[in-house]
Amino acid sequence: MAETAWFLRSGVEPDAPDAPGERERVLFESCPLPLWIYDLDTRRIRHANAAACLKYGWSREEFAGLTLRDFQPEDQIGRSSDASSDPFEGHVADVFVTGCWRHRRKDGSVIDVEVTANEMIFMGRRSRFVCPHDVTRHLRTEALLRERKAALRRAQGMARLAHNITGPGGLFESWSETLPILVGLSAEDMPRTARDWLPMVHPEDRDRFRDVLIDAGRSGRHHEVDYRLVRADGETIYVHEVIEPMLELSGQSRGRWFCTLQDVTGQKRAQEAIQRANEELEARVNERTMQLQVSNCELAFATAAAERANRSKSEFLSNMSHELRTPLNAIVGFGQLLAMPGLMEREEAQRKSFIEHIVDGGRHLLTLINEILNLAQIEAGKVDVHIERVPLGPLLAECDAMVDPLAARRDIMMRFPLRCDFFVQADRMRLKQVLLNLVSNAIKYNRDEGKVHVDSESVGEWVRINVRDTGHGLTPDQIGSLFEAFNRLGQDTSSEEGSGIGLVVTKRLVELMGGRIGVTSEPCVGSVFYVELPKSADKPVRGLMDFDDADHAWLLPVNADDRVRLLQTGLADEDATILCVDDDAASLRLVQQVLATLPNVTLLTASNGRLGVEMALAHAPSVILMDSNMPEMSGAQAQARLRADPRTAAIPVIAVSANAMPGEKTAGLAAGFFRYLTKPFEVVELLQAVGDGLAEARAHALR
Repeated sequence: MAETAWFLRSGVEPDAPDAPGERERVLFESCPLPLWIYDLDTRRIRHANAAACLKYGWSREEFAGLTLRDFQPEDQIGRSSDASSDPFEGHVADVFVTGCWRHRRKDGSVIDVEVTANEMIFMGRRSRFVCPHDVTRHLRTEALLRERKAALRRAQGMARLAHNITGPGGLFESWSETLPILVGLSAEDMPRTARDWLPMVHPEDRDRFRDVLIDAGRSGRHHEVDYRLVRADGETIYVHEVIEPMLELSGQSRGRWFCTLQDVTGQKRAQEAIQRANEELEARVNERTMQLQVSNCELAFATAAAERANRSKSEFLSNMSHELRTPLNAIVGFGQLLAMPGLMEREEAQRKSFIEHIVDGGRHLLTLINEILNLAQIEAGKVDVHIERVPLGPLLAECDAMVDPLAARRDIMMRFPLRCDFFVQADRMRLKQVLLNLVSNAIKYNRDEGKVHVDSESVGEWVRINVRDTGHGLTPDQIGSLFEAFNRLGQDTSSEEGSGIGLVVTKRLVELMGGRIGVTSEPCVGSVFYVELPKSADKPVRGLMDFDDADHAWLLPVNADDRVRLLQTGLADEDATILCVDDDAASLRLVQQVLATLPNVTLLTASNGRLGVEMALAHAPSVILMDSNMPEMSGAQAQARLRADPRTAAIPVIAVSANAMPGEKTAGLAAGFFRYLTKPFEVVELLQAVGDGLAEARAHALR
């Protein structure tokens, strides 16, 4: 082989420029690529050029004698195949044959090489001429490029992004792998031209999309367009497409375009949701604004109403000062007259008149206090109603009997129904309070010798009770303010007593019972107040009439003195001991005076609960009258102590308390009190309770 002739001559001086083969030697040495000659029999390198020494880091002397193992990376030892391994080398891969290998350099670093090898005879021996080319950077660049391409494909898939290159005439020259996925087609079924793409555009967006393509083709400029695309599976998606001209080095586009398409369905739907939310928010804001305006109007009305109520309350306080001081003046004044010297020389009729004035003033004060307490209890939500089936006839008869004396004083003609078969769903006690208030108002504000007519009628599922009077009537403005608290409708300076809250209490009691109240009136003719209550299905039953009504004690018949005399006579049968326990000296004195009228009665007194218990244990009284709020031991504690002791457990204990709040009477009776009286009490009530207690004590003694 002519090209290797200089290798075949031994003994030639390498520095002799005219020696045969010098040209080949110079070419071997000056080649920029690493070159060496490998002896196939000894498995050692015979010669290496300077480029090989420079690339691999060994000197020329070190290179001579190197074997395959010196170039083999540690991770490739033992990975050779049968065709490229040798037992001598311990199954080391022959990295000196043609192919791509990894070579280890002197410093231990590894490079990727592409080996070109050729077997030959060198200096009479079988050898291999090896030329390795370092492709490390090239392979790394290719790997990085593959990684970036994979990342780009992944990013396009995650962003639902695709692209295509469109050439002249709208021909699709190429497209990304994600474009068929985007439109739901296989690569074989993909449209080949822009004309084939157009049918996939939503019909409503097709003309607009075509106009953009035409304008881009004419102007050669960048364009963007949003449109809907109908996928092969029928799903409609929103697409944002950017059409960008591809410029050559000369700056001309040559009719080629780079088009990117992104699925923006999620963004579009999010935008639509945001738009709907904004519209809903705007609607809610408008609604809230309207509500705020309404609230402001309501607040303005409420403020005006509060101001009116405040004025009414101020007027009420002024009026109440008059209303309270007037009866107090009579009580204090006539009381002083009774205490003056020479009283006994006065006529019996005059002294009785003084006493009647004092009693009337006290009853009037009690009525005022009850009305105020009733309103306060209702406002605080502490009024309980017990709805039951109430026969209306007996209740109207009771009211007739109670208001008859009041009507007689002013010659008012009263007319109640002779018979009433209606029955309603109501609280009997509260309904009686309502009717008494309406009828007493009809009498109070009527003309002298006027008329009051009470009747009832059926109105659908309701029973209406009408209270008609022949008074002065009311104007529309007065009717509008009729049920306002503390508003007496201009009656503050009249001679009629009143607080201006009776109708407010009446209205709210009716509403608590599930009923309705109203009024019709004509000035100078009269008024009709009516109450409507739900009709009950049961038949009415007759019952005994109860004339004791603490809220309307001033309506009691004038012959109460006769009842007192009857009670005094009934209590005079046997001797009895009564213990009265009260820390208020005046109250204690009053009870003493009432019971002093009874013959055969021994009265004991105590000023607190502890002393009361001790005296009860010491004297075993027949009946005990017990106040509630006392020092050292309250009335409830004393009563509980007495009930717990067998020596006093059977003694009837009657509560005489100023605590008249709702539920106190019920709670007291449930705690074991025999009776529960509230201060101020009626003499008749006290004597009746004492009589019942003595009867209970006698009955227990006979057992």
